[in-house]
Amino acid sequence: MYQVIARKYRPQKFSELISQEHVRTTLENAISQQRIAHGYIFAGQRGTGKTTVARIMARCLNCEKGPTPTPCGVCASCKEIEGGSGIDVIEIDAASNRGIDDVRDLREKVNLAPARGPYKVYIIDEAHGLTGDAFNALLKTLEEPPPHAVFVLCTTDVQKMPLTVIGRCQHFVFRRHSEEQIAARLSFIASSEKVVVEPEAMLLIARTAQGSMRDAVGLLDQLVPLASGPISLDSARSLLGIADPRVLDALLDHVLSGRAADALAELNRVYSAGAELRQVVRGLMEGCRDRLVAALSRGDQATARRLSSVLDALLHLDGEVRRHAEPRFLVEATLARLAVEAEGSAPPAAVAATSPVRGEERASVSGWGEVLEKLNRTVRAAYLDAQPEVDGSVLVLWFRYGFHHKKAQEQSAQLMPHVRAWLGDDVRIDFRLRENDAPKTKTASPEDDPFVREIVRRFDGRVTRVKEVSE
Repeated sequence: MYQVIARKYRPQKFSELISQEHVRTTLENAISQQRIAHGYIFAGQRGTGKTTVARIMARCLNCEKGPTPTPCGVCASCKEIEGGSGIDVIEIDAASNRGIDDVRDLREKVNLAPARGPYKVYIIDEAHGLTGDAFNALLKTLEEPPPHAVFVLCTTDVQKMPLTVIGRCQHFVFRRHSEEQIAARLSFIASSEKVVVEPEAMLLIARTAQGSMRDAVGLLDQLVPLASGPISLDSARSLLGIADPRVLDALLDHVLSGRAADALAELNRVYSAGAELRQVVRGLMEGCRDRLVAALSRGDQATARRLSSVLDALLHLDGEVRRHAEPRFLVEATLARLAVEAEGSAPPAAVAATSPVRGEERASVSGWGEVLEKLNRTVRAAYLDAQPEVDGSVLVLWFRYGFHHKKAQEQSAQLMPHVRAWLGDDVRIDFRLRENDAPKTKTASPEDDPFVREIVRRFDGRVTRVKEVSE
């Protein structure tokens, strides 16, 4: 019977682990010194080895030669645990067994002595999924566990777990694997399976897995049936639904340049070619991030702010795409909106060309960025929404929101010295609110601030009071 690669090459000993040296060393020393805790929390993103390490630890504790950090792998206990049939290793999926009745059943059985080894090891996957009542019931067991019980709580979201539970366990954070570590492991597996994979295709798989070794090995397993010859970069892209980076670069150009129709046409070509939309969004995020770093390195603050806003929208889109069975319209709407917003803003080149000051010197958009950098955090926040235009000796600051427009005028005394140092002593500032967004009946309140609205949305909260905090 065929065995999937992920199970075939799953580490069975601490020495076979890839990375996570801090976890491995600590657990090996604890087992060697017989300092075994009754509760452990393994936290980290998916595919970083949490459950694998929990099973290795169970083998170490119940090996006939143990407890030992180097289980023999040949005794009956090691073989049973390796095969998933160890009766002293109880694995619970908290995503489906999350209620108080399940934990009560566990509490009733936890006092029963182990059948074969010295320990009964309880591995609870996705432990953050337990209900509040279930956590309370588990807490009583963690406070006074029988000496033969060891609990390993694996979670991808430790922040959802009660502090009372965390405080009674030893906490280990599993780090995401680097692309180099994933590529090296995949190369070993491919060589063992006698499959030839081009280095570029291997790196693509490693990058797509985003730190998850399990995801990377699963993707390689999908590619193996194609191995009538070497697995190429193009075949890997085709299988994974990943568009050519040059195509995504052109798509991002259309969005940033305000060419909404061209952006939608390019997206349609990418979609028709079979690209997976979530991978398209990820590719756009990577391209936007690279451009943002480049803009910051050259001091182009205006471009950096624009790219930061686009990247934030793409990050939100990435989360939404996961929850939609057919996300095409969602992606189209977001890219179109970003392109329309770019079309409505003044291009940096036009701003620079209309701003002659101090004789032959021209004011640049990066100069406004330098002004912002000199302000303290509280004052700067009032001007982050401003779009600057220089008209002779007048600096025009356009605002989309009435709240920012009002706060900026109140903070003008702190802004003026830095503007004079930039544009000259005779400069004056004209604060303007765009008519499209001007309030029709009343001035926008702090609750209308887009930053406040976004925080409320993300945390599913409500505004009770908004208070300005000084620096």
